Amino acid sequence: MRLRWTARKSSSVRSCHTSALNPSQGDETISGTLVLLQIAGSVTLMLWGIRLIRTGIMRAFGGSLRATLARAMNGRMSSFAVGLGVTIFLQSSTATALLVSSFAAKGLVSTTAALAVMLGADIGTSIAAQILSFNPTWLAYVAVFIGVVLHGRSTIYARRQIGRALLGLGLVLLALNFIRISSEPLRESEVLGFVFAALEDEVLLTMFLTAILTWLVHSSLAVVLLIAALSTSGVVPLGTGLVMVLGANIGGTVPPILATLSASGPGQHAAIGNACFKLCAALLVLPFVPMLQSWLQNQTNNPQIMVHVHMGFNFLVAVLFLPWVGSVAEILKRNVPNAFPAGSESLTKYLDRDLLSSPTIALTSATRELYRVNELVEKTLALLKQSVASSSPPDPAAVSANRAQATTIVEEVKLFLTEITREEISDTESRSAMNLLLLATNLWHVSDLVANAADQFATPSDMQYRFSSEGEGELLEILEVIQNGLHIALSASLHNDDKVRKTIQKQRKELEKLVDKSRSTHFSRLEVRNMSSINTTSLHNELLRDFSRIYYHIHTAAKVGA
Repeated sequence: MRLRWTARKSSSVRSCHTSALNPSQGDETISGTLVLLQIAGSVTLMLWGIRLIRTGIMRAFGGSLRATLARAMNGRMSSFAVGLGVTIFLQSSTATALLVSSFAAKGLVSTTAALAVMLGADIGTSIAAQILSFNPTWLAYVAVFIGVVLHGRSTIYARRQIGRALLGLGLVLLALNFIRISSEPLRESEVLGFVFAALEDEVLLTMFLTAILTWLVHSSLAVVLLIAALSTSGVVPLGTGLVMVLGANIGGTVPPILATLSASGPGQHAAIGNACFKLCAALLVLPFVPMLQSWLQNQTNNPQIMVHVHMGFNFLVAVLFLPWVGSVAEILKRNVPNAFPAGSESLTKYLDRDLLSSPTIALTSATRELYRVNELVEKTLALLKQSVASSSPPDPAAVSANRAQATTIVEEVKLFLTEITREEISDTESRSAMNLLLLATNLWHVSDLVANAADQFATPSDMQYRFSSEGEGELLEILEVIQNGLHIALSASLHNDDKVRKTIQKQRKELEKLVDKSRSTHFSRLEVRNMSSINTTSLHNELLRDFSRIYYHIHTAAKVGA
């Protein structure tokens, strides 16, 4: 059915804006479909603007924000304060929730601190709504202009991201203005009047539908601003708007819960606890909505009224539950256990997809994982040295586990680095990502070759006899050179240390001399019929070949970034 509403005549300035938005304004009536399309487009523009703000801030200051968040979360009040501050910058309590959940999942923060951060984040997003709802028209155009200039013209990465955030701010302010103007004709709609009148009597349904809408758009901030704009235009009655604000607060807790379903128990606690806080507070406030409506009745022309209610509700949640976050944390620990048994979680400790919007710290996390791979290789190398010294096979389970873990971590690091390069990153960060990919590849080769060398001791025919004392000493001497090179190869590449590279180059030449000497002396022992050398000749030569290949990849890793 085609709905038509009578358009209201406005002042010259407003009619200018309205005619730009409503091409059919010259007619007495305008299409209801067109009005709804304009509102839908404006809401989409607002969501995109909020995303630009969050992305720009994370890329420009993501490392600092995460460091501040991790450093300050050592007490209830400090956690609350840092959650508030970070969320004002990010314009999203969901983003803060995901950051906190990633810390909690890795055991870096307590559940008590994480819950306090979320209470602060709720007030932070309320303050963000207050700032955006003032919406002086001139500020929108200034923000868009400066944002485009900074993002398009600046060669400094951080400034470009600040420009992105300013552009997003301008788009949000423009979208809110468009929503207000586009929704004015809806005041005359008998159909919408009937719908909202019916919803006013169905408070639970209204709250549920608004929660669903908030979950779908993944932004309680956007929905609250939409409610405020429609309320100011007279489309949404005061009582219905109050209930919708409660629904938006509940719906805003759903995306973090869904996003952390695959996390460990501690990673889910903050999101689930915050949802419980909001739900309990909403059910507590719901019976008092009529009383609040009567008290606010003479404030209906105040464009900030719904935003004030949103902030007041979140302050109430903080006052009610901040003193009890410790008790709630204990309840969550008992009732939301780790959903994943030991050993089933990801082998990586530092990779976090939420870091992708902050390339610098994402690259640092990938680097830390490569150091873990290096440690696994050193463990296998130690098992290999022990086998050479004792002529006995190493623990096959340990060798296999080290190799499997190293392979898995390297593959995840490669995938993570590939995802980083898909983001908008600077040339320096792009080179760093490629260098880390090369490092990861060479480390994997070293890991595989060391494990293969250790596996050769598992062949029963090779284990019937010991190495000769001379052969054993030669192999251990070469392994010592390999171990020294492995210790310093990553540092040579990551710190671009030419002095260390020269040391590794020198050690490689030394290793090749030792390998050649060992082959020569081994053949000399064969000539004099040394039975230990005869019985281990195949294993001895295979190990020498593997040792040369291992150090080749160590040397190649050290040269990365030169």
